[in-house]
Amino acid sequence: MSSREERLARNEGASREINEKIEEAYQGEPPANRIDIVCECARMTRDAAIDITLDEYEDVRKDAQHFVILPEHFVGDIEWIVFENDRLAVVANVREFRQTLRGTRTREGKEDTRSGGRTGSLSRIE
Repeated sequence: MSSREERLARNEGASREINEKIEEAYQGEPPANRIDIVCECARMTRDAAIDITLDEYEDVRKDAQHFVILPEHFVGDIEWIVFENDRLAVVANVREFRQTLRGTRTREGKEDTRSGGRTGSLSRIE
């Protein structure tokens, strides 16, 4: 893996940590409530907000390899689109890039050791 890919993976992880704290602040709120989270893209800046429901974010986080980004922040050589609508895109990292993310935790708290493939349903995202 190149140093560029490692840096991009670290950027995604930093965004994920910010969003986890945002989500914690809304714990106990109705799942249909909308919140603004930061784009979990590979860019270094954290100035882009995404409008998402708590339910939608929970659905994305069921797979530790899925990240919520603005569609225009898609980086084709390191990720592929799992789902997209007019507000957001859910992306997964290509196999080589996943090695940096290996060992992250799924929403259920289990270590994610998969090396590829989509398993999340994203059923609640419209």
